[in-house]
Amino acid sequence: MLDKIGTLLGMLMGVSLVIFGIIWPDHLSNYYMYQFREFELSLEALKVSQAPIEEIQALKASFKMFQESWFGSISRFADLKSLLIVLGGSYAATLIAFRFGDAMRAILFIAKAFLTGKADKDFLEVYHTVISLCEKRANKELITDEEISAVKNTDLQNWLQDFIAVDMVTEEMIEEIVRSEIEMYNYRSFEEIDMLEFMGRAAPAFGMIGTVVGLIMMLGSVGGEGGADIAGLMGGMAVAMITTLYGVLLSQLIFLPIASKRFQLKETQVLLMEMIREGLLYLKRRELPETAAKDLVIYLPPKLRKKVMQEEQAAMGQGLGL
Repeated sequence: MLDKIGTLLGMLMGVSLVIFGIIWPDHLSNYYMYQFREFELSLEALKVSQAPIEEIQALKASFKMFQESWFGSISRFADLKSLLIVLGGSYAATLIAFRFGDAMRAILFIAKAFLTGKADKDFLEVYHTVISLCEKRANKELITDEEISAVKNTDLQNWLQDFIAVDMVTEEMIEEIVRSEIEMYNYRSFEEIDMLEFMGRAAPAFGMIGTVVGLIMMLGSVGGEGGADIAGLMGGMAVAMITTLYGVLLSQLIFLPIASKRFQLKETQVLLMEMIREGLLYLKRRELPETAAKDLVIYLPPKLRKKVMQEEQAAMGQGLGL
């Protein structure tokens, strides 16, 4: 039911935004166009009242200063209609294309690219935790609940509680369950990536819709009885060009790069989960920490791997009194 509501809501939102772009006055959407319209009206009023030429020149000089200022330059590219058509239209299409719940979490998917911690730190924590627990298992010491609760990695902590603290779980069960968890994580991650890539494709398309709307408005103002109205002509061109710009920027600077980063983060997380799976199997078999270290160190990034191996060699040298 919610998915049907989301589809209907997306359709209504998309159509409403296009209609809004058509009927909303340009001078109320773009500050530069607002200033330009005020300038035109003031200039016309001065001419009708036969104001002194100095006053007219002062008005023109004032508007020229605004045009040449940094604020005036930036305000040319700030347009409310264009932003709503592109951003709102892209989200409306997402509501139609994806499940309602997933579409509502789209902002959270984007935020994940900025909130994810450092991968090197996560790999190193898992490595040292597993090696430390392997030493206890090899010495036939129990791993306490307090030690498991102190593990920072959530996946490792949960799986230690489920698989290592409970002796009835076999290696085959650990292998099967963890692989299923990895597959489900892959599936959920690809849903997020697909949504971001879809929005990256939809944004330029809605930019083109804004372009068509702007060109129709521009041609309509040219074809009127009074000829081309400069303010209307510029307003139509502004919507036409700025929506295209917004569509490309949102696609190439936000949606598609974040989708690519989300894919890389997914691959890193899958590798970390594979490392945890191997560590759990070593713990279940009560392997020596040296044996586990030789295999788990492969999962570490090259620079971190070299650093860990140097530290272990130094510790071994101190133990031998070298």
